[in-house]
Amino acid sequence: MSRHTTRPRSLSSLLDELHEQRFTGTVVVSGSPGGRIHLRAGRIGAADTPGSPGPETVLRNTGRLADEEWEAVAAAAATPGESLSAVLEGRGLIRRPEFDILCTSTVLDAAFALAISMLESWEITDAVPVAWTGPTFSPRRVTTDTKRRLAVLEDMWGGPVTDLARLVVRPAPDLPQRIPDRYAALLRAANGRRTPRDIAFALGRGTYAVMLDTARTHRLGLLDHDRPAASSGRPSTAPRGPGPRGDGTSAAAAAQLPRRTPGAQHPHLAARR
Repeated sequence: MSRHTTRPRSLSSLLDELHEQRFTGTVVVSGSPGGRIHLRAGRIGAADTPGSPGPETVLRNTGRLADEEWEAVAAAAATPGESLSAVLEGRGLIRRPEFDILCTSTVLDAAFALAISMLESWEITDAVPVAWTGPTFSPRRVTTDTKRRLAVLEDMWGGPVTDLARLVVRPAPDLPQRIPDRYAALLRAANGRRTPRDIAFALGRGTYAVMLDTARTHRLGLLDHDRPAASSGRPSTAPRGPGPRGDGTSAAAAAQLPRRTPGAQHPHLAARR
């Protein structure tokens, strides 16, 4: 049931008010791309947005879980009294502490993605069911982390973070023989049609982490880009399915970067603090 709709004067101030009221429910944010923030007793327990990968995308697109494993887990977790974390741990796939780290990482990344979105309005509703929950955070903690990320990215990029978010990137024409793993994976996914957010979905990495590495690889001369197009108010629609996944350092021309077998390594799930 909808409680209230309006144009937000400040999403962070709204969340602070709901925290004081110990509100349990969901804030549905409209915009490009928009999203949802799930509150338990005023604290943020989950967030989802098309602007950043959620736990399912991270687990599947990194190869941490095979598609059939995820589908079986999701079906089992839909049973009354079950939870996703309990099923994952019970089947020996992911221990609860690791899953909590994943949930923390994706909540903070979703908050960052919403901060660089074109927000239009918000709506407070009763709690919307969410498949995963982890530790809860005060809105102030999340806002502080988001501001820090924005400042780091702006300093690294040397311009508006929203411009970086809209770049369509591709590898530079002349790459060195050996490239660090994480940069090699990003360069493989940068096919000249994807933005940093699209690459985040393809790799199953956080949008913030990919944008930070995009700024770093550009500074190192490894990445080229087209000038950001004027915003159309629409999110990017470039493919975001599982893309090429990266191996270690190796000889690399732009179209001949090495590949590895998906799932060979666990993803780096720790939230940046």
